[in-house]
Formats: sequence, structure tokens, C-alpha cells
Amino acid sequence: MSGTERTASATPGSGDGTRRRIVVVGDTLLDVDVSGTSERLSPDAPVPVVDVRTDDRRAGGAGLVASMLVRDGHDVTLVTVLSDDDRADEIRALLPDVHVVAGPSGAPTPVKTRVRVVDHALVRIDEGCATPPVPGTTAEMTAALEGADAIVVADYGRGVAAADGLRTALAAVARTTPVVWDPHPKGASPVAGTAVVTPNTSEARRFTDLSGEGVPFATDAAAELVRTWDVDAVAVTMGDRGALVASRRSGDGTRPAALDSRFVPAPSVTAGDPCGAGDRLAAGVAIALAEGAD
Repeated sequence: MSGTERTASATPGSGDGTRRRIVVVGDTLLDVDVSGTSERLSPDAPVPVVDVRTDDRRAGGAGLVASMLVRDGHDVTLVTVLSDDDRADEIRALLPDVHVVAGPSGAPTPVKTRVRVVDHALVRIDEGCATPPVPGTTAEMTAALEGADAIVVADYGRGVAAADGLRTALAAVARTTPVVWDPHPKGASPVAGTAVVTPNTSEARRFTDLSGEGVPFATDAAAELVRTWDVDAVAVTMGDRGALVASRRSGDGTRPAALDSRFVPAPSVTAGDPCGAGDRLAAGVAIALAEGAD
């Protein structure tokens, strides 16, 4: 979907004003946004010199989803894994209103630093972003799923969504609680019974062997992934064009043989940076499902 993390911050909370309990499950990292101006090249090499004006830090990945939902006015629990380094402490400090339930990650905290000049991205620097081993699951992590109005799985390919204990717990909870799964090409498949999976077009292409472009491709991909993953619905997002939703859950809760496919246009927004758009979509869908949307 079109949009940015900045435009998302102005998004109102739940449609009926009710405070929901949302659990976010997934990989958490530290995002750093360095922004400034550039008016000259370095004498050492033909590269721009950036005069830094701001250095903003926030919890990224599943932490960003949790932050969005808190800003929307909901009670949020983040189920994740964290390192024992200083950057993990910084992530916790950046989430003062989020109840963090974290097991040990066994790896350094990943950091993604984006350097921008005005609204133009110049470079991204990744630290500690090599794929770690799949982490273990603690009893506290699985217990945190109980009693949620909705669950968002924000898979960033670092193993939390692949942990056997969490997957078993998520599959059990999905029978009675809407689960929204934002997948990653290097991540785990959604558990059966997930309410909605939200791949973008590029991800849907990797998850299938289909060819084509635009709405015809999204229609075929969404239908195939509903059946492959055994989930209720798949929304293939196409940036500012909108999304194609394939669903097999009828209004009475049954699963008819035929799929329902719908194109959902995106509202027009003005934004230069789409970072966080997929997270915003997954968070919004979770709240809508918690409020009773189909």
C-alpha cells in the first residue's frame, strides 16, 4: 500500500474508539535515520559530504508495528527475542508503552542506518544483520498470546516466526483469534488458519512460480497462496495501485470451495519514503479484524 511511517503516525485509532489488546510477534531491530544536507563533494573521493541535522532512532521490524499500534491507542504486547547488548537496552527504552516479552536472541542486535539528504535516500548501512539461528521459545512468550483481540506476525526473516514453540502456539490461537501475517522472503510460511497474509507483489512472486504483471498476476498469486498456506485470505499489495484480496472465508464462518477475489484501490497520498507501509497495513488489518470486520 502507498504510505509511509510518517503519514501513519497521523492515522486515527480504532474505528469504534475501543482500546484493543494486540500482540505483535516477530523480529525486532534498531532503525536509525540520519538526515542532513549536502552541498559539496569530499576531497578524498567523489562522494557527497552530508552535514547531519538529525539522528533519529526507533524500534524497527516488529517493534515498529508495536509502536504504531500504541500510537493508535491500543494495549500492545511485543513477543520477540533480544540480545544482551546496549542496543537491545536502547530498543527497550524506545518502547516505553509496549509490554515487551523477549527471549534471548543469541545474536547481536541488528541495526539499519539510513542516510538521507532532504527526502532522498543516499545509503543504508547494516550492522549485525546476518541471519541468526532460529531462537528458542520461552513459556512467557507463548503465554503472552493468550487473551489477545488480534495478533500481528511481523516476520523479518530472523527466525522468531520460525520457532517451533511459537508456531504451535500461534496455530492454536488462530482457531479463535484473528492472526495477520506480514511475511518475509527469508522467513517462515504462515501457520494454517491465519486470517490474512499480506505479501507485496515482489514477495508473492518469490512465493509462487507464477509469471505476469499487475492485477492478473496478483489475482492468480493470491488464490494460489490461500491454498498453499491453508489460510483464510491473502492480500497481495501493489504499492499505490492498491491490493488484490483472495478469501475463502464466507460470512457464516464456513470455507466454501470457491474463492472470492476483490481488488481494493489505495487512497492517494503524498510521501517520498515508503518505509513502514507494509507494517502500517498489517497493523490496520489487525485492528479491523479485532473490531469484527470480515
